[in-house]
Amino acid sequence: MAQEEPVTVKQLNKERIRAYMGKHESASKSQIARELGLSFPTVGRLIDELCSDGELTEQGAGSSTGGRCACLYELNPLFSLYLLVQVESDRVCWNLKDMRENTVEQGCLPFEILSLEQLDALILDIHNRYPRLKAAAAGIAALVNHGVVEETNQYSGLKGMNLEEHFRRLVPIPMTVGNDMNFLTMGCWAQKHPATGSLVTLFMGGNGIGGGMVIDGHLWTGASGYCSEVSFLPVYKQLNSGGPGLPPAENISELYARLIQIYAVTVNPHMIVLYRHPLLEGKADEIRRLCVSYLPSKAIPSIELSYDYQQDYEKGLFAVAKSLEQAASEGGS
Repeated sequence: MAQEEPVTVKQLNKERIRAYMGKHESASKSQIARELGLSFPTVGRLIDELCSDGELTEQGAGSSTGGRCACLYELNPLFSLYLLVQVESDRVCWNLKDMRENTVEQGCLPFEILSLEQLDALILDIHNRYPRLKAAAAGIAALVNHGVVEETNQYSGLKGMNLEEHFRRLVPIPMTVGNDMNFLTMGCWAQKHPATGSLVTLFMGGNGIGGGMVIDGHLWTGASGYCSEVSFLPVYKQLNSGGPGLPPAENISELYARLIQIYAVTVNPHMIVLYRHPLLEGKADEIRRLCVSYLPSKAIPSIELSYDYQQDYEKGLFAVAKSLEQAASEGGS
């Protein structure tokens, strides 16, 4: 056991240096040692190892007020790549990003009926062409619990399948599959944190309205993943004419106000973010007025209309994929 401790400390220090370099364009060994509170010899050895492995690169000498100029180092953003997959109503879109969230490759694959073989082919192709692919995250408009597609109106061929387990057998990288709203909500939280302590998101897509929730910085999905599955609420079925798909335009404001009312009395969030949809245009003020008639003023959360759906969705997928790689690295896999 005693022999393993120096390796553990070394890995922890490496992670600290990686995190530091991820937040800075470049830095010298002495700067890193000073700001992280590590000895210069320790930082020097670890930087040399990270450069040898390809994680860091020498950028050149920095400016100096006298004496020898210190060599600067920068993160090699292509050392680790992350695959972000979005399964939409009629297409699968992917975005391959580097460590600084720059897009390396992206595209969309249209489909009439989604098949597992199509997803397999996409993931295998990316994995085979990019040996630096370290992790992947896929979002799908379905109720997904621990990687298992439990409820879906559209992808009947995937219902009951453990996609997470399947993809991890397909390619030797950590990969997760989850509800699209959960990734969207995590991305939204990351963009707005720490301004809000709790956050709810509502998005209206082709299959109706979906929701997501973050409480005290943690995504909350409930005991079996049904949290924020608003389509099961009686008021949703009533105002949506009892069927799937988009609600009638004349019911939009009432439906959103009632959903906000339910969240307010159960979770009492600081903010509710409504993602833009053509049916929502010009309805924000009416929704707020209805909320005033349904709730005491102190119970009404801040209601914000957002145009950042894609940005937040990708942010959430990226954050989860990167955390998978870090967890795998710390676990020694």
